[in-house]
Amino acid sequence: MDRRHALQTLMLSCGLVSAGCAPTRGTLPDARLRVMTVNGWINAADLGVTLAHEHLFADLRPHKEQAAQPLATDLDEAVQVLLPHLQQIASRGCRSLVECTATNLGRHPRLIRRLSQASGLHMLTVTGGYAAAGRRFVPPYLMEQSAGQLAARWTREWNVGIDGTDIRPGLIKIGVDEGPIEGLELKLLQAALQTHLDTGLTIACHIGAWVEKHTEAGRSALQQLGAIRQAGVSPSAWIWVHSQHEDDLQHHVSIARQGGWISFDDFRVERLALYVERLQTMRREGVLHRVLVSQDAGWYTAGQPRGGTIVPYEPLFTSLLPALRAAGFGEADIDTLMVTNPAQAFAVRLRTG
Repeated sequence: MDRRHALQTLMLSCGLVSAGCAPTRGTLPDARLRVMTVNGWINAADLGVTLAHEHLFADLRPHKEQAAQPLATDLDEAVQVLLPHLQQIASRGCRSLVECTATNLGRHPRLIRRLSQASGLHMLTVTGGYAAAGRRFVPPYLMEQSAGQLAARWTREWNVGIDGTDIRPGLIKIGVDEGPIEGLELKLLQAALQTHLDTGLTIACHIGAWVEKHTEAGRSALQQLGAIRQAGVSPSAWIWVHSQHEDDLQHHVSIARQGGWISFDDFRVERLALYVERLQTMRREGVLHRVLVSQDAGWYTAGQPRGGTIVPYEPLFTSLLPALRAAGFGEADIDTLMVTNPAQAFAVRLRTG
């Protein structure tokens, strides 16, 4: 029995998918490590310095409100507002940005492509589904469709493009609240695992509510890791998003040693000491090569005048990286965090075992 069949058998046993709804396998890249950007394939090595979790555009209204009152966005204005922020980080050596806005929170691939081409930055967008934040962003189809049907939907975006474009996702983004992985949350994880097996895309999982302290996120992450292993997928295909909100770093170290990715992705200047301390711990424990850093910053908010307040993307370059160097991080360490790790994390390939 191959691993894809094993995953489908597992999902059947959980009542998550019917035997007739498995999607077709997506096209996998050749042996070279490559990444899918909004402009197409690039070699993973060409990502360069990468912000691994940022946002350019979002619609943060509950799904019912989004569906009842769709908002037309002035793309020219959004580009005008956001482009100077992107040019600032490009001038500081940034080469790539992973746009992680979930499918049901305003994902906007056309805008991402325009900003990528205008700024010269490589950019990735997502497929997947988001059920965190008390499920207020959940569209009916996430509740109604099976894991296999959701995987087919997400794999279709990989095969043919998103929303009538030829723009393909560069990763799978799911979101769950902390706590036991069951019900809808388990279904999303199972759909993401099947999509990984069909596409080779990395799974980035947001765990936790929109608060700064998550008391159960580490346990949820470990439970997910168990389900991932049971499905025959390598932990290296999975990113624990917003892991900085879990205070028990033994969870981070354990997951990193098993091959999972730890994403400290909500950096702000006022959290400088915390980030330096956590990154020092990960380096001391020998797992810096499994860590991603970013700011979860931006973004142009739908419905607000000129997109509202844009949180800049620059502080990681002007504050965190200098502080790490002052704390004894060498250029090889910085290169690991900002260049090597993102290239490994987002390279599209099947990861099993």
